[in-house]
Amino acid sequence: MKSPSISTAELYTHLETLIRTDTPLFIHGSPGIGKSYIVADVARKHGLELIDVRLSQLDPVDLRGVPAIKNDQTVWMPPVFFPKDPHSKGILFLDELNAAPPSVQAAIYQLVLNRRMGEYVLPSGWRIICAGNRISDRGVVFRLPTPLANRMVHLCVEARFEEFKQFAIKAGLHPFVIGFLGFRPDLLSTEPVVEDEGNPAFATPRSYHMLSTILKSDSSIERIAPIIYGTIGYGAGIEFVAYVKVYETLPDMAAIFEGIYPEIPKAPAILYALVSAMVAYYESSDAHKAHVFAISDLLPKEFAVMLIKDMIVKDESLAAHEAFEAWLAKYGEYIIA
Repeated sequence: MKSPSISTAELYTHLETLIRTDTPLFIHGSPGIGKSYIVADVARKHGLELIDVRLSQLDPVDLRGVPAIKNDQTVWMPPVFFPKDPHSKGILFLDELNAAPPSVQAAIYQLVLNRRMGEYVLPSGWRIICAGNRISDRGVVFRLPTPLANRMVHLCVEARFEEFKQFAIKAGLHPFVIGFLGFRPDLLSTEPVVEDEGNPAFATPRSYHMLSTILKSDSSIERIAPIIYGTIGYGAGIEFVAYVKVYETLPDMAAIFEGIYPEIPKAPAILYALVSAMVAYYESSDAHKAHVFAISDLLPKEFAVMLIKDMIVKDESLAAHEAFEAWLAKYGEYIIA
């Protein structure tokens, strides 16, 4: 039976529990969904050091260390990347664990179970978190030995659009990306293709982040179409290119934020684009805030709620504006947390 997946937001919550209880964890998830980013973000928020070890690039001797003679005895010199300070606190992130050969996986049995490897002892303030891709992701993956798998909690994580959207707004991703995924959230993650079928690119949160960076440098869709296909895959790329044409029909954002409100379109694709374009253009000023609430009253209820929720993700002070209370009284029943 397939294990149920959790969202990236839920992973944050569970990481808190497992770090507090010093329980080793294995995070299973597709490439590009943010496993490494989340672990690094949790370490940063808690003021913990982070050591990121890519196990697929190591041999067993890299973990155990090389032998040396000390007082006429053989001792093992631990690798430089293992923490030495007994008073330090941090996360030892063993990434790509199931992409490492069985000999490397066997080498970390003792580290995961007993927090030691040979003479080396992991300081008590450090926590162990492992990660890797799923077998179904068509990467280089070795099945975990049962004894090692049983030494950890296993969580399967999947990317979900609403959580990615909050990150995208805060990170200032290009509005083309946010608008397109609002219209087609099912294309946030697509399955890898077999290489002999042609273009091996496929869509992930990471690849959309890459695409956003490219678009900020060159948003001429026709000119960069091959780059788009090579970033998120041909199938998603074709739909992205077609969708972006919607932006050519949008009213002038500067005019909207000067109080010149257009006739509101009815097509959902255009409304998703309109909301994402407004969020991107918005600046935290009293004038802009007033126009945001005014234009929201002209939108269909679903998009009025979407606009204000997205704006608050970008600028929390919008919720303190004098117009927010009246807006909430009108639309509060339509808000889904």
